[in-house]
Amino acid sequence: MMNKEQAVDNLWLARALWDLGAVSFGDYTLGGSTVNSPVYINPKVLIANPTALRVAAKLMYQEVTLAQSLRRSKVQLYDVVAGVPVGGILLATAYALESSTPMIYPRLKPEGTGERGVEGRFSSGTRALLVDDLITGGRSILETARFLGEHGIVAHDAVVLVDREQGAHTRLKHAGINLVSILKLDVMMNLYRSSGLIDAEQHERYLAYVHATRPRATHTPDYPPEDTGHASANGASDEG
Repeated sequence: MMNKEQAVDNLWLARALWDLGAVSFGDYTLGGSTVNSPVYINPKVLIANPTALRVAAKLMYQEVTLAQSLRRSKVQLYDVVAGVPVGGILLATAYALESSTPMIYPRLKPEGTGERGVEGRFSSGTRALLVDDLITGGRSILETARFLGEHGIVAHDAVVLVDREQGAHTRLKHAGINLVSILKLDVMMNLYRSSGLIDAEQHERYLAYVHATRPRATHTPDYPPEDTGHASANGASDEG
């Protein structure tokens, strides 16, 4: 579905993420996973570069609009965009500005004087497009969709900036949510290797990690223990 201009913008954005320090290599535990990840992604640093943040929002909006325009539409109409805490709220704000769409976001836990609930204007039956910065197994999006559902808000589609391709697409599909992703981690790693930003050993470590952890297409595996939204070496998760 991607045109040549979008492909160029995608590669530009992948490089911008690298330049911003969003990609780092080490030994990272994603939640309670038994296989540590050699790469950690933090798209939240996009807020340090307004141009890159604007490009990210534009690409997400273009991809969603294109999916809606197909003869067999892959994305349903939506009334609001809903940011998945925490990184998704930043991108949802940029997306709302790019698309001139109202925004809401869930407050899953009481904060200060605010109770659990949904910020923004909505009514029963409001259709929401979920927005997140990164996805691994899909738990955060599913939890957000369920929470919004408790408030009468329906979510049939989600758009994410970076997809680690570790089973989220299948899991969301089984839950009735279509996933649209802009940057695939494999493509990012290939770009960084071909540009000389990472060496052969780092790339091989990444490929070995993918081979050990990526779900096979023949079944739907259990959720990987991630989606905590925090990160640190030897005890991290990079998914919001």
